[in-house]
Amino acid sequence: MSVPDLRPARSDLGPTTREYVKTMGWRSVNMHTHISLVHGYVYVEVPKAGCGTMKATLGGLEAARKGPGLVQRVQEAPHNRINATPFVKPFQLPSDLLEEVFTSSAYRRFTVVRDPASRVLSAYLEKIGQGLKQSESIVAALGLPASQITFSQFLDVIGEQPSREQDPHWRRQADHLGWGIVNYDNAIHLEELDASWDRVGELTGMTDLRETFYCKNSTGASAKVDEYYTPELRAKVREIYARDYEVLAY
Repeated sequence: MSVPDLRPARSDLGPTTREYVKTMGWRSVNMHTHISLVHGYVYVEVPKAGCGTMKATLGGLEAARKGPGLVQRVQEAPHNRINATPFVKPFQLPSDLLEEVFTSSAYRRFTVVRDPASRVLSAYLEKIGQGLKQSESIVAALGLPASQITFSQFLDVIGEQPSREQDPHWRRQADHLGWGIVNYDNAIHLEELDASWDRVGELTGMTDLRETFYCKNSTGASAKVDEYYTPELRAKVREIYARDYEVLAY
């Protein structure tokens, strides 16, 4: 049995959804957008910006409507978008409702962002340092094994890439989020997340939100910034991520 390609044509999408999909692609919009129709919120994840913690925490609360078994699966594997996600995804919605999700005041849209310097270092330490799949394009560009690629060389490669071609783990956050296309109610700084759970509760409509389920995978990049950065590399990151620094208040 052949399965038809039922992805919506861009012309069938609403104006905001259409522009967001045009800039980042349907796959990225689907993968990183987490919708709660029950609670009326949309969390758009930024990889390497607390997304494991957010998906485990919010996903666990969404999954609680189905029972403790799904809660456990979500919290144990928050990045498993196929078997464990309790969120509604964009592809599951008709175009008019998806447009409403991205534009209507009936939905609260928010994200968690991170200082570009520690975020891109975290991506390097994990994806390149451990030779994971995401390192393949960098390896191909430099013709070196992942273990020999320096942080400076990594920045040289990604600095030449348009945002859409960058891996989401080091993609420019403002572009990834469709900043200026999608109207967000809040962009919480990861560095302030510990003090922001009351605000997350307001955004999600769960004002008694207290308990959090932190993702255990951490590269410790924030503590290694001084070890890896020279003034020249800091300047390079500020150039690559200039819009992030500008619009995300870093």
